[in-house]
Order: sequence, then C-alpha cells, then structure tokens
Amino acid sequence: MTQNHSSHNPPSGRDDAAEGQNETPTDLMQFDPVPVRARHDGWTPERQLDFIEALAETGCVDQAARIAGMSVQSAYRMRRRADAQAFRLAWEAALDHAISRLSHAAISRAIHGTPRPVFYQGEQVGEWRHFDERLTMFMLRLRDPVRYGQWRDRLEAQQHEDGPALILNRWQNRLEEWAHTGSYDRSGPDMPAEEEEEDYFEGESGDEAGGTGEEI
Repeated sequence: MTQNHSSHNPPSGRDDAAEGQNETPTDLMQFDPVPVRARHDGWTPERQLDFIEALAETGCVDQAARIAGMSVQSAYRMRRRADAQAFRLAWEAALDHAISRLSHAAISRAIHGTPRPVFYQGEQVGEWRHFDERLTMFMLRLRDPVRYGQWRDRLEAQQHEDGPALILNRWQNRLEEWAHTGSYDRSGPDMPAEEEEEDYFEGESGDEAGGTGEEI
C-alpha cells in the first residue's frame, strides 16, 4: 500500500468515474413497459421507467425499488410475469450499465487514490491520498491479462548455471575489440549474434512453452 501525504490544500484529483459514465443510456428508457391494471400505488409505466433508471444508476435492486416507490418483492413479481420480457431485458441492461460504471470508478480510484482527511487539534488541515495496490493489480490483470495475467505467476525462470559468466565474457571481448579498433565485427568468430545469448536463459516453463521445462 502506498500513501501520499499532501499539505494543507487537498488535491483536486477525481474520485468518480469519467463524465458521461454517470448518464443513463437513453436506450434503457425505450423499452415497452409491462401493461398493468391502472392503480395509483401499482407499477405504472412511469414507475417502471423510474425503477430501470435508478437501477442503472445504483446497481442495487433494493435502492431502485425505493426510488420508484415500490417494494423489492413487487419488483421481482413484476419481473416474473410472462408478459414482462422487455422489463427483464431492461433490468439486465441496467445492471450491465451499473457494472460498467463501477469498473470506471475502480480505475479512477486506482489512478487517483481516495482522499483521507488529516486532522490537527480537531480541525481538518489537509488530506492524503490512499492508493490501493491490490485494486491496481486486479484492474491490470483484468484489463491487460497478456502482460499482467495470473498465468505469468506460474512461469519459472530458468538459466544455465554459467550463463551470466559466459555472456559477460563475450561482452568483455566485444568491448576490448571496440577499444582497440573503434568498431567490432558482429559476425566475427568471437562476436556471436545476440540471439545466441538467449540459449543461456529460458524465460518460460515447460508447460507454458510447450517443452519439457528442463535445463539445457
């Protein structure tokens, strides 16, 4: 965990997701409400729209139902209706949108950190930024699995026992010739191609590289 301390003036880093991610997609509001019997305390088309919009904003069924002025139980009953396919699809789309917002918010917290207040004699005099390294690593592995995926943790680096000494000796020969002549011949007998140096280092295990994983 890394912590940055700031002086009296708190930094103005963003703690929320980017603007535009806070807006509910208009296509969520274009579903056909479930036709229900008209009741002042029932699932009117307006309440159905309010529920879907709140669900997209909060990602929480309980909170969305409260915002719409309905109970959670009645929301799930509405979802189970045979003629509520459009409502169910809008429900799932709203949750997908909420997850997307959560992902952007997590990236923002990983980059900018979260503010923690600093108090002195009972008064806030500044703040410091808390950076969650576990969150950062999780987002890197999720967004860029090729470079940061867990599969890399299973790799076991292997090297020839004399590899570093042999490579050092070859580079010393190159530098000595360079010092005497001002240039060196990369294709000469004492100057093997750089690709040959890879023979002394194996960066993948047998399972990942498709070989036996034994030392050469």
